[in-house]
Amino acid sequence: MSGGIQFSVLGPVRLIKGDVEEAAGQPRQCAVLASLLLRAGSPVSLSRLVEDVWGDEAPASAVGSVRTYVYRLRQMLGDRRDASVRLADGGYVLQTRPDDLDLNRFKRMTTRAREARRGGDVALAAGLLSEGLGMWKGVALAGVPGPFASVQRDALGERRLACVEEQLACEVELGRYSEAAAELSALLAEYPLRERVCGLLMTALCGAGRQAEALTIYHTTSRLLRQRLGVSPSPKLQQVHERILSGRLRLTQFPICPTEARQPAAPEAPAQLPAAVPSLVGREKEQAQVEWLAAEAEESSSVGICVVGGEAGVGKTAFAISVAHGLAERFPDGQLFADLHGDEPKDSAEVLANFLVALGVPPKFMPDSSQARGLMFRGLLAKRRMLVVLDNVRNSEQARDLLPGSPGSMAIITSRLQLHTLVASYQALPLTLRPLSQSDARNLLAARLGTARTAAEPEAVDRIAELASGLPLALANVAARAAYRPQIRLASLADEYSASEHRVLDAFASHEDPVLDVRASIARSYGLLDSDAASLFRSLSAWPAGIFATSDAAHAAAQPEQRVRQTLPRLIQAHLISEIERDKYSWNRLVAAYAAEQAGPNGLRRPTDLGSVHNRSEREGIPRHPVSSRWLSA
Repeated sequence: MSGGIQFSVLGPVRLIKGDVEEAAGQPRQCAVLASLLLRAGSPVSLSRLVEDVWGDEAPASAVGSVRTYVYRLRQMLGDRRDASVRLADGGYVLQTRPDDLDLNRFKRMTTRAREARRGGDVALAAGLLSEGLGMWKGVALAGVPGPFASVQRDALGERRLACVEEQLACEVELGRYSEAAAELSALLAEYPLRERVCGLLMTALCGAGRQAEALTIYHTTSRLLRQRLGVSPSPKLQQVHERILSGRLRLTQFPICPTEARQPAAPEAPAQLPAAVPSLVGREKEQAQVEWLAAEAEESSSVGICVVGGEAGVGKTAFAISVAHGLAERFPDGQLFADLHGDEPKDSAEVLANFLVALGVPPKFMPDSSQARGLMFRGLLAKRRMLVVLDNVRNSEQARDLLPGSPGSMAIITSRLQLHTLVASYQALPLTLRPLSQSDARNLLAARLGTARTAAEPEAVDRIAELASGLPLALANVAARAAYRPQIRLASLADEYSASEHRVLDAFASHEDPVLDVRASIARSYGLLDSDAASLFRSLSAWPAGIFATSDAAHAAAQPEQRVRQTLPRLIQAHLISEIERDKYSWNRLVAAYAAEQAGPNGLRRPTDLGSVHNRSEREGIPRHPVSSRWLSA
């Protein structure tokens, strides 16, 4: 302790001269001293001192009494340069050094502690906070009367309580759970509506292996908040509760040094999107629509849902993944992806389990039923902005439990079928991709093969684009083969793919991956048809043109027009044909080629075995049935 005078307000108002502690006089004199100390360096008028001590009930003698108190304080301070009361600007000013007041030292100590904690030295922060709390000798300004002292007492008490919370937070962060839990329990009993104390206590109890007690504390505090204040727990407290329930509460286990005592980083946001194609060609309009939907969901605090459809091989998955990558920054809490295998639907409970694990739920906390997993999934997403991509969805029911429910989140869904229920019930945006235009098909081939090669043979590029009928999957297959045969002219490749001994779809087969095989892709859509729709599909192969009316379909199928009119919508729903206008339809040349293969010479073939599509060229007894030459020039 220095030889000068020091002052204390963190408890009863006191003066410390050297090592001797003295009272500051009678209570109202202490009130005058407190007013001067807490406004140190600033003049305090006589009228303000009267108001600070008596408020609106000052007696006539109040001014004289204040002057007497000031006189006595001057006597106590003596003739000192480091501490004196003097007249200034019509009032009194107490001149002291900042460190002579314990409150200032306490403030400096807590500032250093915050800096240490931000720097990762939690142990040092805890020590500084403990040292600061040791300066308190009870309630601030204890026994000091007057409205000013009352207001300051409350403010200083709040400052001390915040310091206690911060110190206990450091103890929890350092892994001293049992010790912290004991102190936090007493503190919460004294301040039962203090949510930060509740959250810290829940964390400490959980760290001490007392999860049940932690959950009980939450429910008790939640009930008190509603009963006394009519409010729900804050989002932060709800998050602690949610993480304890899901087993995602991260705890420091073995703090050995300050560096190891740092707060563990929060789980990284899941980023499950597969790699995107380098460039998305010819989808600018559709991409803009999805971006608009994302912006609208963010602005209106709603959930944006987009259902991407289109015929087999049109690039639904590539489009969804590419667009999702472009939107990823809008969804800082993560992106989830799942392939739901539409032809052999994956159980939504399995997908939910994978999502929950990605969100940090340990397997031991995984609910058994799909409904319970769905509830936990939506609960975990409640305060997050997530992008969920569901690829190859079979039907609306399969997707329902996998949709986010939090405002600003979004789902992009691809399906071989039109998902009317999602559009009707969730106001999903239906987006149907069409085959690429001739110009866009050229651009895709140029992007894959290089502009120099395609520019050298523009007629061959156009022929290949026509052979592929604008389907990105077919174009990608041809481009991959051409890329591996750089010595072969594109015209020679076009001749090879259009040779009469080949069936149309042979040019777009993939012997490495059935997913990339155009024939297999169309077969998966065909496999979704019922028997009547499949029969009509095969019958349509007898019609030689790419555009037909209902009456033409009825003639080809040898069925009443009314019956055909009832069946055609099922082909539209499977994106095997497109409706141009009322009673007028079209289909892709490659889809028609597949219908011809399935029809055979007598038009009697049934839906194909999807497991054998990839090896179709090796099967025997299937007659080749090339599509009319009109298709090659369509």
